[in-house]
Order: sequence, then structure tokens, then C-alpha cells
Amino acid sequence: MKNLNPAFPMNPSTTRNCCGYCGATSYHRVVARDETGAMRYTDTLQCSGCSREFANLDIWRQGGVQTPTHPPVVSAPAH
Repeated sequence: MKNLNPAFPMNPSTTRNCCGYCGATSYHRVVARDETGAMRYTDTLQCSGCSREFANLDIWRQGGVQTPTHPPVVSAPAH
């Protein structure tokens, strides 16, 4: 069968879905306190294996530049 959409591989198992640094296969969103003290999810991702923080999945997969390790800033949602 011919792949009609080259953006999606025919064999998804060949797609690399692991940390480019340590090889871990999982990550999670970072939780931090906002200015009111409430715990909220941030946009930052953290590898479950090496604990490096990343801005997006492509950087996690490729082992790109790590984001700064300072605590993430979270804004309280507007009401």
C-alpha cells in the first residue's frame, strides 16, 4: 500500500518517542504555584527519566537545548 500522506509514517513504531538524552519513554507536565499560591499546570514538560525540562515534545524527542531550570511562572486564570 502506498503512503498517501508522507507526513504520517506507515509504520508508527519507527517513530522515535523517547527522551533524546536518557531514552525514557514518558514525561509529564510541570505543576507550580501561581501568584495566588494555587497549584497549576505549566506549559513546561519534564522527562520522567532524567528530569530535564522541555518546552515541547520535539525538543524532548530530539534531545535539544534544555530550558532553564528556574521554577516556572504560572498565571492565575482570569475570572
